[in-house]
Amino acid sequence: MSNNSNSPPSINIAPYMSRFVRSLHDEEDRNLEMPFHYTQFGAVLMVDIVGFSQMTSTASSKGDVGAEMLSSQIGAYFDLAIRIIEYHGGDVVKFLGDALLVVFQADPVTNDHQTDDSNNMPPTMDSPNSEEPAAASRRSKVTVRKAVECGLELLARLSNYRIYLSEKEFSRKLSGGPNADDNGGNDDGSNGNFFPTNGNQSGNGNSQWNNTYTNGAVISGNGSIGANAFSGLPLNRPNSIGNNNSNNSSNSSNGITTRRSSVPTNNNSSGMPNKFSSSNNLDITGGHRKREDSLMTPSRPGSTTSKHNRAQSFFSNAKNLFTHSSSQNDRHNVTPEDVLEDSFELQLHMAMSAGPISNIIIGDIGLENGLDNLLLQTTGRLEYAICGEQMSTIDDALGMARAGELTITAAAWSFVNPTAYPWYEERRHCFILKNIQSANDDPLLRRIRNDKLLNTSVESNPHYYKYINKSAIHRLILYPDNTFPAQFRTVTILFVSLGDVKPWTREGLDTCQKAIYQVHKVTSEYEGFIQQFAVDDKGATLLCAFGLPYPRSHEREAVFAAKSAWVIRRRLLAEGIHGFKISLATGVIFTSMIGNEFRRDPAIVGDTIVIAVRILKFDYATESVVCDDATKEACTSDHDGLCEFEDMGEEIVKGKMQRIRVWRLVHFGAKKQIRRPNDIMVDETIGYEPEREKVAQFIKTWEKEPDKNTILVAGPRGSGKSMFYQQICHIADKNNYNVCSAASAEVEKNTQYYLCKFLLLGLFDIMRKQEIPYAGRSHQDLGIMFGQSNYDSQKTPSTAASTIVNGSLDESATGTLCSGNTFYSPMSSRFGPSVRSSVASSSPWDLSLSPTISQYGDPTPTKRSSTYITKLQSLINVSLQKMGEGDEMMHMLHDIIAALSSDNSAPVMDDRDDGMLADFIVRMLNYASAFVKIIVMFEDVQWTDNKSLHIIQVIHERCPAVLVVLFSRPQRDYGSNPLHSLTGHAKHLEIVLEGLKRREIELALLKTFEDKNVTRINPAVIELVQEKTKGNPKFVKNMTTMLKDFCFVNIVDGELLTTGKESIQTPSYKNMEEMLVKQDRKKMILMQYDRMTARFQDFLKIASCLGQQFSLAEVAAIRPLETMLGVPEQGRSFPTMISDLDAFRFLSLATEQLMNVQFSDNLSMNTLYMFSSESTAKDIYESIPYEERVGYHLTMGQFYEAFLEPAQFSDLLPLITRHYLKTDHTEKKIKYLKAISAFDLKSNMLPDATQSLTELIQILDTVRGATNMVSQEDLADIYGMKGEVLSKRMRIEEAEPALLDSLARYGVHWPKNSQQWKMALFVEKTKFVFHYHGGTTPGLVLPGKSVKAKVDGRTQVTLQRIIRVLGCLQNIYFWKTEPNAAMLSTLYTLNYSRRLGLPSGEQTVSLGRYAILNYFKGNLHTCREYMQKARLANDSGEGTEGMLPSMQGYVEYCEGHRDRAHAYLSEAINESKSFGVVSNLATYYRSVTLKCSYRMWEGSFNVHPEDSALLRAMSAVAIQNGDSEGETLFAIPTLANLLLQDRLRDAESWVVLIERFILPKARLMNMLVMHGMLSYYYAKMGQFNKTRIYATLLSERISDQGIAAHPFPLMSCAFVIMAIFVLLDSASPSLSLVNNPADPLLANDTEQLLRPVIQCLSQDPFHAVSDCFITLADSVRCFILQGPQHQREGYQRLLRGWERSKEQTQGIQFVQAYYLSKLGQYADVAEEKDGFYSDAYVLFKRMSMDPSDWLTDPSPHWQPPFVPEVRLPEFSIPTPS
Repeated sequence: MSNNSNSPPSINIAPYMSRFVRSLHDEEDRNLEMPFHYTQFGAVLMVDIVGFSQMTSTASSKGDVGAEMLSSQIGAYFDLAIRIIEYHGGDVVKFLGDALLVVFQADPVTNDHQTDDSNNMPPTMDSPNSEEPAAASRRSKVTVRKAVECGLELLARLSNYRIYLSEKEFSRKLSGGPNADDNGGNDDGSNGNFFPTNGNQSGNGNSQWNNTYTNGAVISGNGSIGANAFSGLPLNRPNSIGNNNSNNSSNSSNGITTRRSSVPTNNNSSGMPNKFSSSNNLDITGGHRKREDSLMTPSRPGSTTSKHNRAQSFFSNAKNLFTHSSSQNDRHNVTPEDVLEDSFELQLHMAMSAGPISNIIIGDIGLENGLDNLLLQTTGRLEYAICGEQMSTIDDALGMARAGELTITAAAWSFVNPTAYPWYEERRHCFILKNIQSANDDPLLRRIRNDKLLNTSVESNPHYYKYINKSAIHRLILYPDNTFPAQFRTVTILFVSLGDVKPWTREGLDTCQKAIYQVHKVTSEYEGFIQQFAVDDKGATLLCAFGLPYPRSHEREAVFAAKSAWVIRRRLLAEGIHGFKISLATGVIFTSMIGNEFRRDPAIVGDTIVIAVRILKFDYATESVVCDDATKEACTSDHDGLCEFEDMGEEIVKGKMQRIRVWRLVHFGAKKQIRRPNDIMVDETIGYEPEREKVAQFIKTWEKEPDKNTILVAGPRGSGKSMFYQQICHIADKNNYNVCSAASAEVEKNTQYYLCKFLLLGLFDIMRKQEIPYAGRSHQDLGIMFGQSNYDSQKTPSTAASTIVNGSLDESATGTLCSGNTFYSPMSSRFGPSVRSSVASSSPWDLSLSPTISQYGDPTPTKRSSTYITKLQSLINVSLQKMGEGDEMMHMLHDIIAALSSDNSAPVMDDRDDGMLADFIVRMLNYASAFVKIIVMFEDVQWTDNKSLHIIQVIHERCPAVLVVLFSRPQRDYGSNPLHSLTGHAKHLEIVLEGLKRREIELALLKTFEDKNVTRINPAVIELVQEKTKGNPKFVKNMTTMLKDFCFVNIVDGELLTTGKESIQTPSYKNMEEMLVKQDRKKMILMQYDRMTARFQDFLKIASCLGQQFSLAEVAAIRPLETMLGVPEQGRSFPTMISDLDAFRFLSLATEQLMNVQFSDNLSMNTLYMFSSESTAKDIYESIPYEERVGYHLTMGQFYEAFLEPAQFSDLLPLITRHYLKTDHTEKKIKYLKAISAFDLKSNMLPDATQSLTELIQILDTVRGATNMVSQEDLADIYGMKGEVLSKRMRIEEAEPALLDSLARYGVHWPKNSQQWKMALFVEKTKFVFHYHGGTTPGLVLPGKSVKAKVDGRTQVTLQRIIRVLGCLQNIYFWKTEPNAAMLSTLYTLNYSRRLGLPSGEQTVSLGRYAILNYFKGNLHTCREYMQKARLANDSGEGTEGMLPSMQGYVEYCEGHRDRAHAYLSEAINESKSFGVVSNLATYYRSVTLKCSYRMWEGSFNVHPEDSALLRAMSAVAIQNGDSEGETLFAIPTLANLLLQDRLRDAESWVVLIERFILPKARLMNMLVMHGMLSYYYAKMGQFNKTRIYATLLSERISDQGIAAHPFPLMSCAFVIMAIFVLLDSASPSLSLVNNPADPLLANDTEQLLRPVIQCLSQDPFHAVSDCFITLADSVRCFILQGPQHQREGYQRLLRGWERSKEQTQGIQFVQAYYLSKLGQYADVAEEKDGFYSDAYVLFKRMSMDPSDWLTDPSPHWQPPFVPEVRLPEFSIPTPS
């Protein structure tokens, strides 16, 4: 949008100025002289909120929403206060954060302004019109009395208001609003809500008095103002004057009512209009009440409010935040926790003083043609303030006032009649009035005003718009109805304290005028804004801000603020101003319009301002620039060397719990821009291989045939331009090219010749090189006549040399130019240390640098130093002499180059100087390029000033041998294309960078993980990296490294996988993101967003609320497109208009349609758009205020609801839910969260269902009254769904309490003690057996027949839900190995199925589990009976999703039917999937774990690749579902297999993974098996202490584990027994003592370890294996005693056990082989040993295991038998990340 206009927009500027300023400009002519002052008597009232610092700290801890809450609530509070002040005739001078500065005084009178030139202005002025002393005294007392009554009214009406800073209260309060506020206030000053129109007021606003009381006021005889004079004030004071009541009726004709007077009736005897009768009487609080006493009816304006009422509805709703509830019903739901949670009682304390008040206006009057463009910074800036001796005492008085008190200074009390306030209290020479009255509901009748001053446009006076900053004007132009939206902005605050100046004196006023003039000039130049000038007891202060909404905002506002602060400091010192302090702070602020139609302020609120103020208190801030850590980081993040800081340490500041690190700015300006190849770290670059090859080939071509060659590398921030800069530097270094480099800076984009300064530095360095000889040829031989027509050879030296001394040598007395502020030595060049020393030694001049003036010393003018002149001349002379030029050009060039280094951003140079400078640069380049190859590189050309661009153009045209390389952002983002003339030729190469593509990211990941044997990258990993890095090569490399170091990926079978959705929410991942992305993307987005038109900004805001993809029809659902984009012209459409308006390509046409829903019959309206990146939409969305967002989301939720049909559930349910979640509509949230949870659960989208249910239950638990919106059955269903989805994801610890809660709500009682357990088990089992054998349990459903339920429809639904919950509990208790709980849940399921009368899958599973539980007890016959019944039910259609085949596989394997068991397990795995996707994780995990564990016992895990692949598939499923249990079940069998194969080195990484990440959060069964495996691993590694630790941990907890249909309990016992045998083998045979401490195994310890292990093995149903390990454990007791008799006894036990188990273990090869190895080891007969070893050898070889790892001591003559080699399929060991 263009801001230039022939006619200025119609803006009502009046409310943004105080009444004094409005009156002044209304009466005065347009030519004000600065500074302006006007002194008269007045009363000053400071209205302050108590405890604001604590509220600010609480709000800041909540982030952005905290600032919004604080701003909106304080803004609404001030809205009410302003109305009271307006009623009493006060004038709001300043909004001071949490305070209002109010003055009561007469309006300025023409021709009576103070013009005194004396040093001290007249201290008093009785009357503007030189009235009589008595009249002046009476007027003064009236003024003071108005101020007193105003203060008391504020205390009465605005004390004890409770506000909340909790998100839930903020959301709830914004949902309602009083009906009285629906219409809001009008800009014309008419507001029926608060100020009824006085019957005596004429329609045109003319009146006898402005801002004073009517003629009915009476002055008492003693000159003081009697209480009867103010009978119109609605106050309820003690009746201290006897005749007060008698005077009430006499004043009723004036339309002014008192607290004691009756409310006007319909008779309207007071002359008040009928609409203000008692039936619709409105008070100042707009229907609000204090605390919880009065509650309002909810009335949300919604998002469809008109643009005119948007701001009014914002504050109208914000005012509801001062009440507790939005309905009468909520009053009874208030709990003490709700009252105390982040709530504050708003209390006021105030101070008042009276006396001569100096009204001052200072600033820059600016240009006269300011109305032509209101946004020009050169149009001036004015600030109005009040000051005086009385003002200096008001802060002390305010500190004396407690909450609810008004402190009046002695000077003001002298004008008060003490008898009117008999309750006053004297305190330290001041007088205290307290709030002693209760709240009232009486209306405040508006006083007679001059209404024309409330509607003043900028056209009426060119000075009006100078009283607010250009950012506010910009927003008012966009929103002329004063409804500009509130925003969150990341800004840098610049705060200037002028110290103890007294602006009411001539000297002090001049100081303030000089200061604000300089501050305005500097901030205007660097496009910042003066927000406010104020005077208090600490002196005069200036608040400035960088980063507020403005068409010329910047990427790095902190750098602009730092530059401004640095220049302001220099200029203040140059003006002779001392004792000032400057601070900078960077952070998020909330900017919004605060106030009402009487007085407004474009306020900024945030903790950042507080920090900027409070870091000024330190002494080292005097005449310095200090800043916080955020500013320092923002200024140095690009490593461009512009800012240097000194660490002042951490300091304690008020209101902060933690210390704040403070930095001092010690220098601004780049000291070095010539980068040497030696300075650039050689790095392995990634990506852009074709582009880098093009650059290398182009440079080779240039080297052979130079001909005005140019290279342009263009790309957005972070696209990798620096990588090409680095590549060219390395090529130059390798080939001995000379590189001359210069970089522009955004902050110096308006500084002329900025780029040339650094270009000259590089050229001077090149010219001093020994390879470049002194000229022996004439100029004509080189083809150039130096300055042949561009300048006068007789030109005398200009005064620029003095500029260089005064402008730059203040900071450094010597050196060469390097920036606009400082000169630096040319030795900081591209030469290395050795070259620098040789050059210095061979030079006749000294080029060393040693700053001689302190950074914080006074910049006193200095004389030109002869040393300095010699150095500057030497730099130019060495170039001129080598080129063969004479000394006559020395002075001219010296002055020109010196002018470039001046502090002025526009050096004093004419066209001849410009031409001579260009000729000099061209002459040097052409001369040097005749001897060496030169590459000139210019970075960030998009910021280059026009003068420097001209120099670059001249170099390109006149230096054909020089290669010009340009680095730039895309020109479309920065206006026109000024580089066309440089790039539009045949010898040009253009490289366009748009970030790394997917394939390049994939190669980078493969390279990073090549040591982990990664051969494939999962697409999800590539998408994750691309999303977080935006293709930035540096960030891609950093992130790939961090993914590896932080273990956020898994490696399965050579493929890199993500760890699931939930892992990215962990704190470590968020820390990784903070470490990774340090560029401030949001600033760039908002900078471009500010440049959009206001209407298109509205379009983008609405679109950002819709998500990444949206259609035009969806946007139009919130606001018509014609309103935002305009009506398309003939032949144009909305998509065409969007393309034209979207200058920065925020949007693009969607390439893929995510939904199948059409929202409009108009094809154009169904056009789909998407944001260029998710971050763009997010950044715009976060800048939208809370209430506006809520309105948008509410409208969209209702819009999508209208299209909701069953066929559209998958498309619309997520959208409806998402939008309602962003609102405060609790009932809709609950409804749709439940609906989408049920849909996701049914669709097996378990992570999504988990998230929805978590949010739903959080709402039910935290939102007051939410549980009343749902029935008990609904609550039971919600908790049941939560338990079901968590149990399916194997998060059983979280699922169990939810399921039990659901059962309790259904009325199913779960036992709580042992007696209840016994009774429940007995009763339920008796019921089941009786009814089952009685034939009443539902049986099979024969084909062609149907079964009807035994209950009605509603009971049927309830019973089916209970059965599903019980089925989930069964699964949990089987996993937790709690047989009693498993049995009870099984019996409950069977009995409720009987009551239902319908067969189901849950009943089938329950029959199978009942069979398993009987199998545990040894009832094999009962087990087979029920298992057969369950199988028949499963085959008849009551499927179990594979759970029944899994249980059958377990029983069959325990019974020795291994082939049949594997077939059942394969069937279970297949049935657990739906359309190839795992739908039942519990079945899948159990079946895969059983199958793989059995293969390991059989020794065939590596022989069956299909079974080993199951583990990898299970890991992938677990990652996909974000399920840690699946990853645990993947790790355990993998490590177990490696240990059995004795592959300890491969097992090491898995041990680390288990110990660090899996074991700490593992459940009991998994934890015990890991303890067993770790004890065995560390025994094999010889770390016996760790073996004892893990073995002890296992023995202590194994008794807590019940019987489980799972291999892990048996596996844990087996590994710990094997570990004990390893310890036994490691024991020294020479140790005869049983309990020798040196022995790795002690008998007593072993007995304690084995007893619970043997007990667990004896209960395990898999007797074939458990009996073998029981025998092994029993034999250890003998072997550990080490005596021959004990050894023989142990061997005999092994031998007898082998005879019993030999047949049972057929096919379980590993158990047999291990058992035989122990028989051979302890056999005392050689023949027996050899026989056992031979049998074991054959088994180990068949299992492809190395027998030598197990057969440790064969006899010398034993020969292993021949076993044919078994060819194994390829098998790769999974590697954990």
